[in-house]
Amino acid sequence: MMRKRIVGLAVLAVLIGPAPIALARARTGERDPLDDARKAAEQTPFSGSVTLQWREASVLRTDQLTVKGTHGTLLAQGQRSAMAIGAERLVYSPADGWQELWPAGLGSPGHPNLDVAYDVRTAGTDHVAGYPTDVVEVLKAGVVRDRLDLEAATKLLLRRRQYDSKGVLERAFTFDQIQIGDPAMMPPTPPAPKQAGPRPLSFSAVPASERQPSRLAAGYERLGAYRQGGIVQLVYSDGLYDLSLFQQQGGLDTGDLPAQRRTTRLDGRPAWAFSWPGGEGIVWTAGRTVYTLVGDVPADELTEVAASVSVHPSTSVMHRLRQACRGLVESFTGAF
Repeated sequence: MMRKRIVGLAVLAVLIGPAPIALARARTGERDPLDDARKAAEQTPFSGSVTLQWREASVLRTDQLTVKGTHGTLLAQGQRSAMAIGAERLVYSPADGWQELWPAGLGSPGHPNLDVAYDVRTAGTDHVAGYPTDVVEVLKAGVVRDRLDLEAATKLLLRRRQYDSKGVLERAFTFDQIQIGDPAMMPPTPPAPKQAGPRPLSFSAVPASERQPSRLAAGYERLGAYRQGGIVQLVYSDGLYDLSLFQQQGGLDTGDLPAQRRTTRLDGRPAWAFSWPGGEGIVWTAGRTVYTLVGDVPADELTEVAASVSVHPSTSVMHRLRQACRGLVESFTGAF
C-alpha cells in the first residue's frame, strides 16, 4: 500500500497545483476553471473529508483523508500528512518529521494556456456534499478528459473526475463532507522542515543531452529545469496536466521500483509503470541513464509521452550514483 504522504500530495495537487510546479497559469480571455479553483482554495477557509479514487491497471482503488485550509495554507491529513504554504510543499511522516518537497522560492516559469490543447464548456449544475456546484467539462479531441464541480458561490473545487482518451475514469477527488467559510479553521504551522527540495538550475548549466527535448508528444512544453543532488528534473505541461522528467546517471536495481509496478516496453526497451492517487509514473533506462516520467496525466497518455523522449545515454563517471533510482522513486511512491 502506498504511503499516506502520497495520498496527501494528491489532494494538494488537485486543489492548488502539483508539487513539482507552482502553477502560474497565463491568463487570456478564455476561462480557466482550474485557475479559478486554485484561487478559491487559497482564499476560502474550509474543512472537510475527502475520498480519493485512482486506477491501478484495471482496479479502481479508494482512500479517505481530511483536508483543511485558509489564508493560503492547506493541510491534508492521514497516517502521513502533506501541507502547502503558498508555493511551498511539505510532507510529513512520523519517522522523518516535516520535510521540504518543493521550496517556495522556486516559483514557476509560467504555464501554457488551457485552450491551446483543450476545449472548456459548461455542463449544467449538480450538488456535492450538500453544496450546489457549477459543472465544467474539459475536452481534448472531442473526448471529456476532466469534469470539475466548482462550488457555486466560492468556486472551490468539490469534485474532480479525470478520464483517459477512451472516456474511462482514471481518478476522482470528492468531498464527502465540507464546511466552508469558517476563518477559525487555520491549519497549524509545521516546525521548520528539513531542506530537501530541488535547486533551480539554469539551462546553460545543464548539458545539452540532459535538457532535451523542449517538447514532448501530446502538446507538452518544457517549462523549467531543476537539480536535486545528482538528479535533473525537467518540468512540462500541456495546460491541463503537468509532467516531470527525471534523468539520473547510474544503474537501476528492480528492488528500487514500486512493488505494484507493471512491466511494459518503450521503443523496444523494458520499462516499469506504476500508479498512485495523484497520477502515473514510468521508469526506463538507456545505457547508464535512468529516466523517470511522472505526472497527473492518464496512463495511456503518459506512455505515449514517454515514447517521445529522446534518450541520450551517458557514461559519465562524475554523475553516477551508487543507487540511481532509490531516492527518486521513494519520493513519489514510498515503501510498500
